[in-house]
Amino acid sequence: MSALREVSNLASNLGVDIKQRQQTSRIDPNNHGFSGASLLHQDSLHRGSQQEQQLSQRLTAGSSFSAATSHSIHSFIARKGESEFHAHARRTSTMAPLRAGRALSVSCPDIRHAHEPTYCTDLIGDITDMFVERERQAVARFNEDSASNAPTNTSTLYACYASPQYLQHQPEINEKMRMILVDWLIDVHLKFKLHAETMYLAVNLIDRYLSCANNRLDRTMFVPRAQLQLVGVCAMLLAAKYEEIWPPEVKECVHISANTYTREEIIQMERSICTALSFRLTVPTPFPFASRAWTVLEGDDFLGVGADEEQRRQYFAIVRHATSFFMEHALLDYKCLQFTPSQIAHASVFLALLMLRTKLELPKMSNFPVWTDALRHYTKAEVRDFRGCAEVILEYVQYVPTTKYQAVRRKYNSSRYMEISKMLMPNELPTL
Repeated sequence: MSALREVSNLASNLGVDIKQRQQTSRIDPNNHGFSGASLLHQDSLHRGSQQEQQLSQRLTAGSSFSAATSHSIHSFIARKGESEFHAHARRTSTMAPLRAGRALSVSCPDIRHAHEPTYCTDLIGDITDMFVERERQAVARFNEDSASNAPTNTSTLYACYASPQYLQHQPEINEKMRMILVDWLIDVHLKFKLHAETMYLAVNLIDRYLSCANNRLDRTMFVPRAQLQLVGVCAMLLAAKYEEIWPPEVKECVHISANTYTREEIIQMERSICTALSFRLTVPTPFPFASRAWTVLEGDDFLGVGADEEQRRQYFAIVRHATSFFMEHALLDYKCLQFTPSQIAHASVFLALLMLRTKLELPKMSNFPVWTDALRHYTKAEVRDFRGCAEVILEYVQYVPTTKYQAVRRKYNSSRYMEISKMLMPNELPTL
């Protein structure tokens, strides 16, 4: 573990070849796909005003798009231009008030990205439902395993999530060591310029592997303290291979670990992790749930203060960075393993909204709810579902400044992340 304490020196001495490769190879994160104009059909250029009216009605109809709806959107872009399409989307993104005896009428936030194939707007509802169902199945398996005298197959039990008590069966690893490892990996992740999804998947792989490779079934089977950093490096490498176009090379992993481990040891640990997890690398993490909430909030006056377009963009950027700030703190906290990824994501979005309201000095008892009707509708979550998780995350964020593990706070102290670390944190959660 001594190598973990030298991260600042190691990270600053990465080879020039790493920087050059990352700078020349990384895809622009702001480029989300093709422009809508490249997807248009030639026959859509002559559609009449009647179809435009039908499209306007569809824009507030729901969250799923049919092929005809997608074709209508492309036609509308062809006639009016992409900028006017976005303006039309914003005009139709206001919510009708919720009244007694009236069904909830919400806009479809996905129209903003309907012409961008990478957003999969036709499938996003099904993808979200699939993730929620996997969470439900995982919780059911954990409950059945707790009630059983004989544990089930570990690769099936931990197919998606780690055990919240796995450290009880790791005699040489404790909660503090895990926090040191994740804190170091956040610095490594930032230095390699990897995507956010990679970090969440890497921590998921670490926790799941430590849940499988323990002495619960075999007292001689556990991860030695000297190999904990090796597990972390290999989990990051596997996650990068899964999420990135240009993942780090094995020699870079050897270098970042101060040559503590050889190339052969890293490859062998990769095999061990994949075997223990039965190659199940496609798992829901907090990131897709947070992304879904961001889609709902983007371009909306979610504070209810009558913000103009520029203010909405600024407020949304703060909420997005603040959400990541809270979610990455949750990665450090072993106690957060008791919560599902959706609870962590929704709690982080909720805390980010509270932070923004605190920054703007909005009244605590406002008529406009923090967790809006649109968020409730599209996330299928109520505040009571994740309130306990939000309390744990907020308590941990307030505790971190008293420790020397400041990777997340350093990261979000920069102007690139709008200096989120310097903002005033909410002292407590509002009463329901």
